[in-house]
Amino acid sequence: MKYANLMFKVMMQVYRISPRMFTRSTMIYLLQAFLPIAQIYVTAQVIDAITGVLTRDEAPYLALYWLLLQMAVILIGLVLASLQKYTERKMNAYVSYWFNLQVSEKLSKLPFVFFESPESYDKLQRALRNLNICGINMVFYMFSIIQNLITLTGLLVLLFSFHYILPIVMLLLIVPLLIIQKKEGTSRFVVIHQQTASSRMAAYMNQLLQTKEAAKEIRLFHAKDYLLNKWRGIYFNNTYEMLGVERKNMKNRLIVESAVTICSFSILAVFLWLGSRVKLTIGSYVALYQAVQDTRYSIQNISQNIGQIYHDGLFIHELFEFLDTPVPQPEKALPMTTPLQEGIEVDRVTFCYPNQDKPVLDDLRIRIKPGEKVAIVGENGAGKSTLVKIMLGLYEPTHGVVRYGGIPIQDYDSASFRSKVTAVFQDFYRYEWTLEANIALREHAPDDRQAHRRLNHAMEKASMTLLADSLPDGVSTQLGTRFSGGRELSQGQWQKVAIARAFYRDFEVIYLDEPTAAVDPLTESAIFESLMSMTEGKTAIFISHRLGSCRHADRILVLKEGRIIEEGRHEELIEQGAHYAEMFNKQAEWYR
Repeated sequence: MKYANLMFKVMMQVYRISPRMFTRSTMIYLLQAFLPIAQIYVTAQVIDAITGVLTRDEAPYLALYWLLLQMAVILIGLVLASLQKYTERKMNAYVSYWFNLQVSEKLSKLPFVFFESPESYDKLQRALRNLNICGINMVFYMFSIIQNLITLTGLLVLLFSFHYILPIVMLLLIVPLLIIQKKEGTSRFVVIHQQTASSRMAAYMNQLLQTKEAAKEIRLFHAKDYLLNKWRGIYFNNTYEMLGVERKNMKNRLIVESAVTICSFSILAVFLWLGSRVKLTIGSYVALYQAVQDTRYSIQNISQNIGQIYHDGLFIHELFEFLDTPVPQPEKALPMTTPLQEGIEVDRVTFCYPNQDKPVLDDLRIRIKPGEKVAIVGENGAGKSTLVKIMLGLYEPTHGVVRYGGIPIQDYDSASFRSKVTAVFQDFYRYEWTLEANIALREHAPDDRQAHRRLNHAMEKASMTLLADSLPDGVSTQLGTRFSGGRELSQGQWQKVAIARAFYRDFEVIYLDEPTAAVDPLTESAIFESLMSMTEGKTAIFISHRLGSCRHADRILVLKEGRIIEEGRHEELIEQGAHYAEMFNKQAEWYR
C-alpha cells in the first residue's frame, strides 16, 4: 500500500510538471505494446506465404503484401522508439529541473542550524543523490509495466490458442523473478544508505584535491599522499562492499533467469515433438517460438521494472521525506516597520549547537537603543559570531527571545525583516560573477540609473572605487579564476566587495563580523569613518579583534564563555583595568 501511494504521488507530480509530455509518452508506450503481437502474426504469415512460393509455386503477390506489411510494422516501431527516447529526455529535463528547484527552495527555507549537524548533511546527500535516479524513472518503469502487460496479455491469448497450459506455465515463471528483484533492491539500498557518511567524506577528500582553495596548503605541507590514501581507502572499501552485494545478486539472478530460459526452451522442444504429430506449419511454429520468447522477455521486463520501482521507491521516499521537512512558519508574519522605536533586545538567550550539551551562549541579556553603535569583543570561541547569527534570525535560540522594536524576531515576515537588516560576515562568500553581480546579487539593466547610483555609492563607502576603475571592464569584470576572462582579487579586495554588498542595501540595522580583518590599516580607518557617517541614525553592531576600532562605538560588550562580563565605553573599560583593558594593552604592545 505504501508503494502504491508513493507511485501515485510520483505519477501525479510528474503529470503536473509536464502534462503534455506525460500524455504523449503514455500514448507512445500503449502503441508500442501492440507491436510485438502484430510482428509475430505478420512474421508467421510471411513465412507461410514464402514457403508456398518456394515449395508450391504459388504467386508471389501475397508474400510481397505480407513483406510490405512487416516492413511497415518495423518502421512504425522505429518511429515510436525514436519519439519515446526524445520524449523521455524532454520529460527528464523538466522533472529534473522541478526536483532541483524544490530542493533548492527547501534549503533556502530551512533554519540555518540545519547545516550544523552531520545528520542533516547525510539527509541532504541522500536527497540530492536521488534526484537523478528516481522520480522520472519510476514513471517510465510504470509505463513499461503497462506496455508489457498489454503485450503479455496478447501473447498469452496467442499461447492459449496452441495449448491452455502454456500461459499458466509462463505466468508462474514471474514469481521467482519478482522475489529475486525485491531482494536485489533491498540489499543495494541498505548498502548505499549505510555508506552515505563515508561517501560524503570521500567526496570531500576528492574535492580538496580538485579545488584552488586548499591547493596552497596541500602542496606546501605535502598533504597530497595523505588525502589520496584517505580517499582511496574509503572509495575502494565502499566499492568492494557494493561489489560483494552485486556479486551475490548476480549469482542469484543467474540461477533464476537460467531456470526460466531452460523452462522456455523445454516448452519449445515439447511443441516441436507435438508439431510433428499435428502437422504445424512452419509459420505457426515460428509464431509459437517467437511468442514464447517474447513472453519470457515481457515477464523479465515486468519483474525487472517492478524490482526497479521497489528499489527506487526506497530512495525517492527519502527525497520526499526531505522535501516534506517542516519549515517553521511565523504565526503572525508582521511587516517590519522602521525606524525601530524600541531598538533591539536579547532577552535571556541561551544557545546550544545540535548534539552539544554545553551552551555557546548562556542567559544573555542585551538592550541596544535605536541608532546605537555597539562593539562586541572577546577571545576566540567566546560566542560573538554565534550571537550575531542569532540576532540576524539565522539561528533560533535554545531558550530566550530576540526582539526588534519590541516584537519577537520570529513574528516578523522573513522577507520584510531581511530587507531592513544587512551584514558583513567573517566568512563572506566570493561569488565568481561580475563585480556588479557580486555587490548587488543581480545584474542591472544598462539604463537603470538609480541602481547604478546605489552601486557606485556602495563602492564608495567600501573604499573600492579605485579598485573598480582599475578592472578591465569596470563593474562588468568577471571575478575569480573559475571562468574564462576572470580577474582574481586579493583577500582584502574581496573583503571590500563583501562590505560594498552590505552597504548596497537600504538597511536599518547593520552587523559587521570582522569587517576589516583582511584590509590594510588606512582602508580600515576609512571604512569605519564611512560606517559612522553612513549609519547616522541607524543601528550598527560590529565584531572586531582590532580593539582600536572600538573607539568608534557608543558601547562595548565584552563576551567571555558565552556571557557578558563587561560593558561600557572604551575609556570606561580601560579605566576599570579588567579583561578588556588587559586585551587592549596586550594588543597595544605590538605597536610600541
